[in-house]
Amino acid sequence: MIARLWLLFSLAALCLYAQSILYGRSATSGVGMADLEGDDFRAQRFNEELLGQMKKRHPVFLDDALADTVTATMLMGRFSPEKVCADAPLFKRYKNGLWKEGRRVYQAVWGDVECFPVSGTKSFYEDSWLSPRGDGQRRHEGCDLFGEEDEPGLYPVASMTRGKVEQAGWLPLGGYRIGVRSPSGGYFYYAHLDSYERDYKPGDEVKAGQILGFMGNTGYGPKGTAGEFPTHLHLGIYVRTRNYEELSVNPYWVLRFLDS
Repeated sequence: MIARLWLLFSLAALCLYAQSILYGRSATSGVGMADLEGDDFRAQRFNEELLGQMKKRHPVFLDDALADTVTATMLMGRFSPEKVCADAPLFKRYKNGLWKEGRRVYQAVWGDVECFPVSGTKSFYEDSWLSPRGDGQRRHEGCDLFGEEDEPGLYPVASMTRGKVEQAGWLPLGGYRIGVRSPSGGYFYYAHLDSYERDYKPGDEVKAGQILGFMGNTGYGPKGTAGEFPTHLHLGIYVRTRNYEELSVNPYWVLRFLDS
């Protein structure tokens, strides 16, 4: 009798395991490597449930189990986690080239974020990803953060991650900007600064939370142009993929994760 019960239990466990593998394969079979450079991935659509799991598990995203959870949830839901059942992380055992590349690019976005980028004030921002800009030919590849006062130089801008400065100085559209490469490979771009905290040079190391400069309204013209728009921080996040040196992704849910 005991032997029969044990056999039935073993068969049931085997069936459940096989079902999870088949479901994992079918769910991810419609997702290809090119999708990790597509619009759905770039939109970085999360949801409140997944965000809550992330906040409970670890204050910083660089956690193997949490990285597996997010990779499984996003790939199985074709980058829309609300489509995935609650036990989706069980399928994290289904690992192949797509999984590894997906995990790498998600780590580049999320792996090192620790600090909200605006210090000392309540910030206002919304999900304006790919909304029209200027003459309508350009799309907004980032997220804008505003302080309570429209005053340049008032609000400190902090590095969201540790890393190394790659770029600093003037850009015609971005004004005074600074870009930091995080250890997991993400490029964090802070634009329209009024001024810098110090004279940053490429190769300088920064810590998460370190002040980079101050929110401003510079840009949209030759060096020194200011006042063409309200004071704000434009935040961009970029990742390296197989075909793109710098692929922009939506920072909105990253900000939501840090804004607690």
